[in-house]
Amino acid sequence: MGIESIPVSSIMTKGVRTAGEDQTIRAVAEMMDKHGIGSVVITDSKGLPSGIITERDIVRLVGSPKTSLAALAKSVMKKPVITADAMMSLKDALQTMQAKDIRRLPVVEKGKMIGIVTDKDIFRAILKNQALVSSIVSDSVLVENRPVYERLSEFMLNEIYQPGGR
Repeated sequence: MGIESIPVSSIMTKGVRTAGEDQTIRAVAEMMDKHGIGSVVITDSKGLPSGIITERDIVRLVGSPKTSLAALAKSVMKKPVITADAMMSLKDALQTMQAKDIRRLPVVEKGKMIGIVTDKDIFRAILKNQALVSSIVSDSVLVENRPVYERLSEFMLNEIYQPGGR
């Protein structure tokens, strides 16, 4: 069993926090703070993912004199939102994240968002399964994808010094 055979739906977080396109940046930031999360998926009027706002985005916005926290989420969200099909493998998810330089993927099934998976979720799954650790180290996945290897190494060190930390 390798990361190419495990679907993202098996490790995703359900109950994704969302905000409407017409909510303010302040409301999105407050939601992140209240729930201790690193991103909020922005949804359109039909409830479908239309963008995403992350902690990094909030920091950039707060540091910019051009942006008001009263601005609407749709004016600053990253779009289009990159999603993962529920049956996408962990390997394909990591490769998508690397190619798009992102750290999280909302998970969709039949056009409906059912969860979200982050690079840390994938790293945690790998670390919890010794067979995965040995297959990924011997596999070409990390050899060919140095940035993923570096993020995994960073994550592993953080887990040693701050288990379960953020």
